[in-house]
Amino acid sequence: AFLIASLALCFLAGFLYKSACEEHRELEQKSNTKVNQIPNCSPEGDFESLQCFEGS
Repeated sequence: AFLIASLALCFLAGFLYKSACEEHRELEQKSNTKVNQIPNCSPEGDFESLQCFEGS
């Protein structure tokens, strides 16, 4: 039972973890400022090497 609970907890922690890019993206999307720098994140959660401003 302990092993199953441990595996479930590890899976849940990995599922809920957000990378720095994902956290930054979420904060910018929730921001009410006129100009936001919303980063593009890779599927792995890293910052994409090329970042562009929307509308530019």
